[in-house]
Amino acid sequence: MHHRRRFGICRLLIILLSMTAAVGVLNAQQDTATIRGAVLDPSGAAVANARVQATQAETGFMRETRSDSQGNYLLVLLPIGHYQVEATAPGFMKYVQEGIDLSVNQVAVVPMRLAIGSVQQTVEVQADATLLQTTNDLGETVNGREILDLPLNGRNFSQLGLLLPGAAPLTQGLQTAGGTLREGQSYAVNGQRPESNEFLVDGDENYNTVNAGFVLRPPPDAIAEFRILTNTASAEFGHNSGSTTNIVTRSGSNQFHGDAYDFFRNDALDARNFFSADTDPLKQNQFGGTFGGPIRRDKTFFFVYYEGFRNRQGETQLTTVPTEAERTGDFSALCSSYSPQGFCTSPTGTQLVNVFASPPQPIPFNMLPGPFLNPVSQNLLAFYPLPNSPAYGPNAYDTTQELQNSSDQFGTRIDHYISTRDTLSIHYLFTNGSQLDPLSIAGANVPGFPVGEDFRAQNIAFE
Repeated sequence: MHHRRRFGICRLLIILLSMTAAVGVLNAQQDTATIRGAVLDPSGAAVANARVQATQAETGFMRETRSDSQGNYLLVLLPIGHYQVEATAPGFMKYVQEGIDLSVNQVAVVPMRLAIGSVQQTVEVQADATLLQTTNDLGETVNGREILDLPLNGRNFSQLGLLLPGAAPLTQGLQTAGGTLREGQSYAVNGQRPESNEFLVDGDENYNTVNAGFVLRPPPDAIAEFRILTNTASAEFGHNSGSTTNIVTRSGSNQFHGDAYDFFRNDALDARNFFSADTDPLKQNQFGGTFGGPIRRDKTFFFVYYEGFRNRQGETQLTTVPTEAERTGDFSALCSSYSPQGFCTSPTGTQLVNVFASPPQPIPFNMLPGPFLNPVSQNLLAFYPLPNSPAYGPNAYDTTQELQNSSDQFGTRIDHYISTRDTLSIHYLFTNGSQLDPLSIAGANVPGFPVGEDFRAQNIAFE
């Protein structure tokens, strides 16, 4: 009985691993690249059964194939990076093409023309290859250099998507109405709504099912590149009607590399808010680091990152609160003149009405009777401060409160090259944070009615 149980567990593990491998193949099609072309002789005739090999400069990863009877070859599932492609065939010199840079989802065409000679001889092309993009995907790739060098507010990589033709930022009305529900949305593309976008990280879905914005936002130092597809995307990107943003995280290489950083902002040179007597306080730090390298040279690599975010930012709010008289039910100041019956006769005044009466009845002299001053309303009024800004009106209250926003995120990626045909890649991303707004974005916008939010998200994938 004991042995049968162990056998059943083994079978279950094999099934799960098989399913994981199958899913991984599908995912890998979304965050890798392809090289194809034809191997020809000096006359332009096809060279069949030529050995074609692509080698990644950063890791030594190698993938090879053979040309068919028409001389065509195809190298698929290539991790992004810098490559060297070579071709060999009996009776011809070895052909080596340097300077091939592959981006995510790229299908690069590299034709090779062999010269007659000994296979021990080599024809090397040192200049960067001019690659042809044969797919009809409309979009743009943003590489790691642009991600790190271009200024980004809050180090949000998605802001670079606005450089793409057809991409437009969210309108102020959408951002205000959506509040925190719009935080993961960055742009609208080709007239589609922001909810129509899709976000991927290393080929895995990375969007919020509530508003279709991204959930995990890796720091720029952890992103190798990303590509935004805006139209006519291939079949594996058919989830939403808008754009698809495909993020590829960085991986390790044969050289150890890393960095540490701390980006900070404060209120030292800020101007004051119009309604504030002094500069709103601001203390913001965005700090972290990355580290990657080989576990086993040319075979297994790792990359890890961490980023913390701490923000303490003042926000000034001018709002309306009850006056001391209104707290006791005396709203007579709302009208400058009354009739002998207590009705407001001022054209600019306000007449209070008892809507609970049938039919509704005006309240004489805007003085609420005792039954309206119940203990519940008195307890609620205790949370409202007294007016403090007579320059803006007798009911005006001006305050500056501190908005608190903190988050931590980390991730790791391991790549193992099993053979020229098989690879294994694992990534795990995690983020956790909280936000406390002392002034509610809806309802009572005075201190004493704060709005808090905690969030946590993670993603694990095998390829």
